[in-house]
Formats: sequence, C-alpha cells, structure tokens
Amino acid sequence: MILALPRNSTPIGESFQPVRIAGSKSVCNRALILAAMASGPSRLTAGLEAEDTQRMRDCLRMLGMGLVEQPGDWLVHGGEPPVPSGPLPVGASGTTLRFLLPWLAFTAKESIHFSGEARLFERPLGGLLEALKLFGASWEAFPGGGTLHPSPNPPEVLDLAVDGTESSQFLTGLAMASAGLPGGAHLRWRRPPASLSYLELTVHWLATFGCVSDLRPDGWQIPGGALRSKDLTMPGDWSGAAAFLCAAAVTGCSARVSPLDPRDPQGDRALVEILAEAGCRTQWTAELELNLAGPLLRGLHADLTLCPDLGPVLAATAALAPGPSVLTGLQTLPLKECDRLDASAELVRWLGGQVEVVGDHTLKISPGSQQEVRPPFDPRRDHRMAFAAAVGGLRFGGEVLNPGCVAKTLPTFWEDWNAMLGVLR
Repeated sequence: MILALPRNSTPIGESFQPVRIAGSKSVCNRALILAAMASGPSRLTAGLEAEDTQRMRDCLRMLGMGLVEQPGDWLVHGGEPPVPSGPLPVGASGTTLRFLLPWLAFTAKESIHFSGEARLFERPLGGLLEALKLFGASWEAFPGGGTLHPSPNPPEVLDLAVDGTESSQFLTGLAMASAGLPGGAHLRWRRPPASLSYLELTVHWLATFGCVSDLRPDGWQIPGGALRSKDLTMPGDWSGAAAFLCAAAVTGCSARVSPLDPRDPQGDRALVEILAEAGCRTQWTAELELNLAGPLLRGLHADLTLCPDLGPVLAATAALAPGPSVLTGLQTLPLKECDRLDASAELVRWLGGQVEVVGDHTLKISPGSQQEVRPPFDPRRDHRMAFAAAVGGLRFGGEVLNPGCVAKTLPTFWEDWNAMLGVLR
C-alpha cells in the first residue's frame, strides 16, 4: 500500500476530518470474559469488530456460552460451566489465550485444546503456567497450540505469590478467574507489577461487573462470588486513537477524535500529556471529543512503562519531530506480536532518522532528512507497526507491506485514515 499524504503538502493549521474511533480491544476482551463468567445476560454495545475480539467470541461460543451477535452489539448469556465442543481458535490474540487459560484451568472438567499462530505460543507463557501448575493444572505444548489439562481439584480461594513483572495479561487473567472462585484470591507480589495501568484497567472492569477488588503496593485482593451481569457501552480505544492524534502532531494540523474519555483507566490516555509537553495544543471540544493541534515544537521525552503500546507510533512521531527524543520503559516491546523494539528502530531509520537502542528499554531518536529512494516498510504482520508507518509516511510518503495486518485490532484503519486526511481511494 502507498501511504497517503495530507491533501495539502504544507497543511499547518488545517483541520483534518473528524474521526470516530472504535472500541478498545483490551476492554472488550475483558468485558466478554467477565460477562461469560457472570450469571445472567449481559449486553455489550459499541464493541470492537476486529480479529482479536472475534477470537474471544469464537472461543466463548466453542465453550458453550450463549452469545447472540449483531455488528458491535453482543448479548452474552453467562454463568454456565464451560464445555468445549472443539479446539479453541485463539489466532494471534494474546488477551484471548492468557485470559482464558486461568479461568478454564479452574472451571473446565475436561482437557481443552488451543490452536493459533505460532508466534503467539512463542511469546511468554511460563509464569502463568507455573502458577496454574501449583493447583494441579498442566499444559502440553505442540506446534501452533497446546492442550490445557485443568485442575482436578480446583481451589476455593487463590492465595498465591506471583512475580508482578511478568506479563500484565497473566495477572489480569488470574484476577478475573479468581473473581469466579467462591473465596476469590489474594495475589501477593514477589516483585511489584511493571505495567500497573493494565491492572488498574482490570480493577475498573471487575468493579463494573460487581467485583470491587483492592490493588495495593504489596498485592491484589479479589473477592469471590461477586460478579453480576451488566448492560454496558464499550469505550473508545485510546490505543487506536494514537495514530490519528500523532498525525496532527507531525503535520501541524488539528485532529478531532471521539469518543475518548479523559477519565478512562486505559493507560494510553497518557498520549495527550506526552504530545502536550512537546508543544501540541489540546482541548476537549465536546463530550468525549478531543481536539489536538500540532505542530510539535520539540522532541518527545517519555517513560512508556505504563503505556508501552504507544512505543511504535511515538517512535515514528519522534523521527519527524523538530528535535531529539528519548523514549524509555520499552522493555516489554520485544515480546509483542513482533519484536517491536527492533521494528521501531528499523522504522526510524526508514524515515531517515538516527536511533540508538539502549539495553532493552530505551530508544534515543534524532530526526533526519528525506531519503530519495526507500524500499517498502515491512510491519512484520504487526498492527501497531502498520499504524506507526502510516504516521511516518505523512512527511515523505512511502509504501507499507501487508497493510491488512491492521485487522487484528482495527480493520477499518486505512479507510478511517484516508477519510481523516481527505484522501479518496
């Protein structure tokens, strides 16, 4: 795909077309599994129609959960014990696999097979599987999948010391599964969590379904038996909004994106403050509508420990900033859908910038000049790398391979992107 340029090659002060962003994948998959665990019907509206949420819905249906779907509107009849009718097709969805494993380890009565993309099962699972093993569950890996043998004597209550620096998805999966146990759980940190914002997001959605948990510096107390069905509207995705807002930052245009809630517990809302500190102007122009205007006046300096998904798009933004940037807190990026730390460095170089990778956690980026001839950029089948390439292409154009990889979390991305820029395809 040839990357689109704005209508005007010097669009300072111009307003892009408004963007309505889709729901959050992280929220939708949390809400879907909590709805499946809670007794009674839950209706989830404005849900994200994307590969990751489709994988979760497919798996819940394979587990015998009642699920009635219309586009963006899902009615989940929860509270029934999971009974698999075949292998669970998790695809490349980390949240689907890691959220389902603990719940099924404690509730399923028979072994359950999982199938998906090889990269998903190459990503870390060890910490979660070791925790489940303590309660009698086991995992039998095979190429492109694995078999979960659930606990023969599920615990009434989970009292567990865990390493908080492991994937936040492990801890979220354990917490949600614990909410379905009679006595809940007390998760004690051997080391404190690194990605605290994702756990705070889980705290919020557990409480939304009636389970008020207590996340503390030394651990997490989750009551059991408190989940209740709910009718809810899914919030807009701050992660998905990032590329559209960064487009305004690097072009000097103004972008209007909705629905975004400034009080939302999604960690990626930190993007507003990061861009504002680099000189962008922000204003909430209507309920749940953010207006962000560029241009950037300086480089970016941000610790992304609480919002690492912003790493690729901010790396592209930094490559087009008027000064040097430093992005830290990126230690989880090598373990994502691709090695996003290495891929982000490659993207900066593709954009003519200079980049130094410091350890496994920091990018030092200096903007460069346009390269006359560039090969197409390969996002490595990673949706967030494709979003970042779109931002990078706003200055000099270019071509991106495998543009369809955006379907994992935002299938309409290119359509929405071109509409925002006023580009007709």
